[in-house]
Amino acid sequence: MLTRKLLPQPQEKDWFMFSAGLMLHVSSDYIAMRLLHQLEPLTSMPTICVLMLDVVEKALKLHLAVQTQTATALTDMATKYGHNVEALREACAGFAPVFADPDVRDFAKHLNDRDGKLYQQLRYGSQKTTEGFSTNLSTLRPVVDKIFCESILQLPESIRRVLVYSSPLKHLIVGNRFDQSRHPAGLLEALRRDNAYFDALSDYCHRIEKEQSDLLAKMTATQQPQTDA
Repeated sequence: MLTRKLLPQPQEKDWFMFSAGLMLHVSSDYIAMRLLHQLEPLTSMPTICVLMLDVVEKALKLHLAVQTQTATALTDMATKYGHNVEALREACAGFAPVFADPDVRDFAKHLNDRDGKLYQQLRYGSQKTTEGFSTNLSTLRPVVDKIFCESILQLPESIRRVLVYSSPLKHLIVGNRFDQSRHPAGLLEALRRDNAYFDALSDYCHRIEKEQSDLLAKMTATQQPQTDA
């Protein structure tokens, strides 16, 4: 059963703790969105659409938290932005111009309120001031790919490396012993198909995995006792 462990008093999350937890969740959401869109794009359309918005909102919050590095990241994101994806996009564009690209702006322009009225419509099927919506998942998905991948790849290298190295997405892509997926080949195919950003993300994951492996090998070699010839 699902249980909740309560804290004796509220505890703030700084930018690093906030972004570390968010990296885990947004990676899982992105994998799930990509897989579901490949397997059941019609019967799962409402769920896929919500996942797309979840990925974009979390990815932008991750990027902004790392770039601003405040001591009150959890509160900042909740009170200042909420579900306002457009405000998040605009803030992120101040750090990475890619978030000001026309396709990213078009994606976010109706997701422009803190309470997330369109988000509520998508999640529950009704909302007091929203009659409905129209979209095309095949048009949205490339923009979601772009926002998710660029939110990570545009981070400063020192922090990007730490966040990506321990993520389930990286474990899946490189196929190391920490990968817990039951069907890695199918998941990788779902991530790769029609994804203009997959190669860049994959190359980065493999590079930092190799660098870490090389470093461990050097450390092991230096610790081995030397023998006379």
